[in-house]
Amino acid sequence: MYRLFSFAVLILILNTSCSFMKEQEVFNYDSYNISHNKFDFGFYEVPQSFAISKKCEIYITGTTSKQDDPTDYLLIKMNKDLNLDNSFSQEGKTMFDIDAGIDEGNQILLLDDQSFIIGGRSNHGVDLGMVLFDYSLAKFNSKGENIKSFGEMGKVITDFGYRDDAINKMILNKDGTFFAIGRSSNGKDDDFAVAKYKPNGDLDYSFNKIGRVTIDFGLSDDVAYSAVKTDKGELIIGGSSNSGATPKVAFAKINAEGKLVDSFGQNGLMVWKFSPPGLIYDLDIIGQDIYASGFIDNLVNFNILVTKFDVDGIIDEDFGKRGTRIFSDIPTDSISTSLVAINENQILLAGTIKNNDNEDASLIMIDNKGNFDNSFADNGIYKLNYGKNEIFTDIIYFKDSLYSIGLHSDEDEGDVIIFKMHKSNISRCD
Repeated sequence: MYRLFSFAVLILILNTSCSFMKEQEVFNYDSYNISHNKFDFGFYEVPQSFAISKKCEIYITGTTSKQDDPTDYLLIKMNKDLNLDNSFSQEGKTMFDIDAGIDEGNQILLLDDQSFIIGGRSNHGVDLGMVLFDYSLAKFNSKGENIKSFGEMGKVITDFGYRDDAINKMILNKDGTFFAIGRSSNGKDDDFAVAKYKPNGDLDYSFNKIGRVTIDFGLSDDVAYSAVKTDKGELIIGGSSNSGATPKVAFAKINAEGKLVDSFGQNGLMVWKFSPPGLIYDLDIIGQDIYASGFIDNLVNFNILVTKFDVDGIIDEDFGKRGTRIFSDIPTDSISTSLVAINENQILLAGTIKNNDNEDASLIMIDNKGNFDNSFADNGIYKLNYGKNEIFTDIIYFKDSLYSIGLHSDEDEGDVIIFKMHKSNISRCD
């Protein structure tokens, strides 16, 4: 049952982003207070991504449904005290339907005017028994109202041509354009997919001439879950390549025009060649270093995996074994869905660790060599247990406070968890 829960949640999560303001101060766990809250809206919610405004307002997206209805985008707004903002839509929460089929809100992109864009995937039909999905986007104001000037009546659908397209990550550019990264089908298998959009939701045809690009690792299912942008405007993308029927950790690097950077790995691609199935859910960049986390399945249990390399694809041989740390010293199943580099020597992972028959939402602090930071919580590990199955799905370090969202599931329904570590009597919110 545990593995069924984990796989079901991970399929929905797809990626959790890490948008944050870098702080170079040492994170001293003993100086922080912990607050958290759980919200039950009466049906199943899977929170997947969130963003924080300058006033520390929290915007959350994900996937939700009512009873047997198809899923819709989930929108939630909370204030800095971790309570629902009743001025937002329907008492702090709402559902949004892209079309009559299945809609999944996988990523949120908060803009300077407090409007926000949600990206994910939406079902547009069935072909030979297969459900068809496209990239889907919608834009909203700070009150949760759909902005009709975006795309076609507030919505954008991008079809890469075949049956299964999905946005798992979005990255904003200074000029208001943005990238949407995920997967698309080429008719035989899946590829990494990247599209670039203008602020109004139109495809930006300056990117690869058609506004989108796919990256194929070969005869395999390739899925991109996350990405980071370098100071040169290049994208480093992480996910999995299912070559040989076994998922492998995979990365690609493209330039601002959508072309593979040949100097990165082998012609712009890198695949980790260890034998256990594995994948990457999230990446972060600090300076010239890239950290990426996910998990491997060694057929006995899941192990958190973290790898480190620089923007040129050169592995840090001092990090773990050949640049990869596999947390087999955690004796139970463990998965990392998200990570954030707080500073150059403290990297925080978010996810879940099994506890007896259930799992706890967990945070794990490591240093830049892949070792546990024993100054954090209990020998580097913090667990949040509401009595059933919990998983943190996204994490942000913002204005010297640590935030995370997650899912509490008792199999019949899912509830939203909001979590915060903050210094007492100190607020850096405007």
